[in-house]
Amino acid sequence: MRPGILLDRDGTIIVDHGYVGSVDRVEFIDGASEAIASFNAAGVPVAVVTNQSGVARGLYGLDDVDQVHAHIAAHLASRGARIDLFAYCPYHPDGVVQAFSRTSEDRKPGPGMARAAAAALGLDLSRSWVVGDRPEDVGLAKSIGASAAYLGSDASPGPSVWPFPSLAAAAPFILRQLSARAMEQGAA
Repeated sequence: MRPGILLDRDGTIIVDHGYVGSVDRVEFIDGASEAIASFNAAGVPVAVVTNQSGVARGLYGLDDVDQVHAHIAAHLASRGARIDLFAYCPYHPDGVVQAFSRTSEDRKPGPGMARAAAAALGLDLSRSWVVGDRPEDVGLAKSIGASAAYLGSDASPGPSVWPFPSLAAAAPFILRQLSARAMEQGAA
């Protein structure tokens, strides 16, 4: 079991234009590709865990989410970076699409997507990091015992929560923390 990085999508990797369900609405945040590449170079698995209630709200479909993720993956690959797993929650209790109108433990801050990433990638969630721009991301970190890098302007640092202006700013700190923990465990 190893630590991993669980990234939110909108507001962390791409600009949050609200319900980004098509490739033409994807705009990458400066430095995000390089930050992900730095995690890759360090051998740290990277998963995207994103709430996509636009599916439940009838704004776009599952194929649209998959196309956006394929576009993100291609963009990252062209810059020497990769996402090891894309996970998303299409459910929302107020949805208008009956098949997706329900509560789900996958919807952040619920732990479902993080547990799926842990199973698929062999992650120790208690040694992992959640990075995102919403309180739900911090809530996810708390629900799985992970550390959190919060990219919001209304950051309130607390135990295991560190504020940063961007993923690019957070990545070097996270890598230093992971390295320090690995050294501590190696000495034990």
